[in-house]
Amino acid sequence: MKTEQEPQPDWMQELASPPFNEPMFTAKMKSDVSQSAANGAISRKRRRAPRRLISMTAGVLALLLIAAVWGWRESPALQRMIPIQGWGYAAKWTPRSVYTVDGVDKLQVFPGGEAAAGSPAGAWWNLLTPIQELEGKTISISAVHRDTGTIIEELAETKITSDMAYNDLTRVSSRFALPLSGLWRFDVMVDNEKYGDIVIDVPDSSWEPSPSFVSGSYAMSGVEGRLGFIYPDLIAGKPNKYMWHFWGLDEELTGDLVITAVKQNSSEIIDVFKVGGLRPSPLNGADAAIPTSMSLPSPGLWRIMVSIDGQLFGSVIVEVAKP
Repeated sequence: MKTEQEPQPDWMQELASPPFNEPMFTAKMKSDVSQSAANGAISRKRRRAPRRLISMTAGVLALLLIAAVWGWRESPALQRMIPIQGWGYAAKWTPRSVYTVDGVDKLQVFPGGEAAAGSPAGAWWNLLTPIQELEGKTISISAVHRDTGTIIEELAETKITSDMAYNDLTRVSSRFALPLSGLWRFDVMVDNEKYGDIVIDVPDSSWEPSPSFVSGSYAMSGVEGRLGFIYPDLIAGKPNKYMWHFWGLDEELTGDLVITAVKQNSSEIIDVFKVGGLRPSPLNGADAAIPTSMSLPSPGLWRIMVSIDGQLFGSVIVEVAKP
């Protein structure tokens, strides 16, 4: 099947240009070679030296240019910041907390705390537009993870109201809860049209196993006052029942419960458990509790992440033993 021929990259076009354009060729060298071509009476021996020099120089230049381009393409640091698109490069993934248009700031983000993977941190989003121009419209924020393509809903479609006014701008808050470390791009939409985007390099959280604490009459593992579960030893590939406990406001503890997990040094998120209808139900000193069945496929350190109604609620680090 015939395909459209791709345009030659700049470096290939440069190789096609005369080698005399390179700064290593002096005016005298250019003159000598030109005179040699014009005078057929010059001996073969004297003609061969410039030709060999030209051929060797062009070959060296070609190798240097190819090596430079290849090294640029293969650089991990560059690939982390700039995705390759054919032969062009675009800084779409360069971390930035401010979005500008024609040199004028339009959008800012201020994440709270350490904003590490697996831990809700909260964020302020400043739309540098007066509330009078935005009130009554809707705003939504989605995020995509560069390395895996994972997409999350950072902020569901929300109506912009007068209480979001802050000085001469409009301020919106979100949970800022990302399941994976690395580069995330946040697309901010107003009335379903793109308002701006932000790129954040989210650091990884600690992989120390979560501590134990006591609530009611039971020892649990997790984050005291937020999230914990009672469990027997976790063994790879062996399913078991676990009682999860939650602390929070009623609205935080209402909705579908989804449990996922990611292993240390991996970006693959696996589904662990899903159930609908979590409701506040005090038990063992917690504001809500629910039994689940879970199994993790391989030994090692795992981050188990709990989401309620589509929002990351918290995470627990566990060590899974070999069978």
